[in-house]
Amino acid sequence: MATDTKTVLAGPTRPLGTPDIPQFHLPSGGGKGVYAPRLYGAANIRFADRKRKIDEIRRVSVVVPLEPGTKTVDWDSGRPIDIQPDQLLKEPPVRAPYLPLPAGAMELKTFTRWAKAFDRWLARTQRQELPPLPDSTEPVLLRPKRGGVSVELVAILWELTA
Repeated sequence: MATDTKTVLAGPTRPLGTPDIPQFHLPSGGGKGVYAPRLYGAANIRFADRKRKIDEIRRVSVVVPLEPGTKTVDWDSGRPIDIQPDQLLKEPPVRAPYLPLPAGAMELKTFTRWAKAFDRWLARTQRQELPPLPDSTEPVLLRPKRGGVSVELVAILWELTA
C-alpha cells in the first residue's frame, strides 16, 4: 500500500538543516494543522527612467511550495505574499507537527542555487507598466534598473496548513 508523502510527518519539532540556511515561521491566526515547508524570497526592485522622472522601489515577497522530492525551484509557480522579512517569526506561533524538508533544502550548495535563481527570476520577470509615449498607443514596460534587484532574504518558511 502506497503512503501519501504529504501525510508523512517529520515529527513534532522542526526538521534541522544547516544553521547557515535561515528558517522562519509565517505568522498565523492560530488553529490546527501541520507546518509545511515553503521557500520564501523577498527583494527590493528599483525601476528608473530619467526621461519620465521615475525612480521607484517595489517590494516583492514570494513563497514557493517545497515538496519532498524538490530538487529545483520554479519561482514562476510561487505566489505573492504580503509578509515582509521583519514580520517573520523565529519561533512557531502555535504548536503543530512538521512535514519533512526536501533534502536540497538542507544543503547549503542547493539552497544557494535556489537563492540565485530567485535573483535571476526577478530580473527576468518583474516589469512596471507605464502609460504609452505620446507617439504610441502601446504601454511601456519598464524593466528593473541595471543592478536594481536587491534580494533581501531567501529562507525556509514554515506555513501552518489545514
